[in-house]
Parts: sequence; C-alpha cells; structure tokens
Amino acid sequence: MAPTSRLGPKTIFLMKILLNGEMREFEKTKTITDLVSALSLEPKVILIEHNGLALHRVEWSSCILSDGDCIEILQVAAGG
Repeated sequence: MAPTSRLGPKTIFLMKILLNGEMREFEKTKTITDLVSALSLEPKVILIEHNGLALHRVEWSSCILSDGDCIEILQVAAGG
C-alpha cells in the first residue's frame, strides 16, 4: 500500500534506466552521483558512460538522469 498524506496516497515515481544492458528501476535518483550511491559503488574505481558519452567524475553531480537513459558502468581493476 502506498504511503498516505493529508492529500491522499503518495505516488512513488520510479525511473527506468538501462544499466549495463539490463532495465532497472530507481527511486529518488536524479544524478549520476545519486545512482552511484544507490548502487553502493566506490567512485574511485569505476568509469561511467551516459547515453554513449564517457563522463569525468566531476560531471556526475551535474549530469541529470532521465527515464530511459542508458548507463554503462565499468569497474577498473589493476593487475599484472
């Protein structure tokens, strides 16, 4: 049952994002930074592509997500 307020039931809006080829739904995710946080990822070890464009980490907080966006997240691994 949806939470209620004095104005009636609250509608929870879920944003659909194609994440690494899989359609996922997220609540309260407005920016790439929010998405990284929602996924509990370590920002220092990932690279993100938003709708085909690679982003610098400093751009994450200003990159606004929209329903249907395509996000690719790559984890950087060091090795020898």
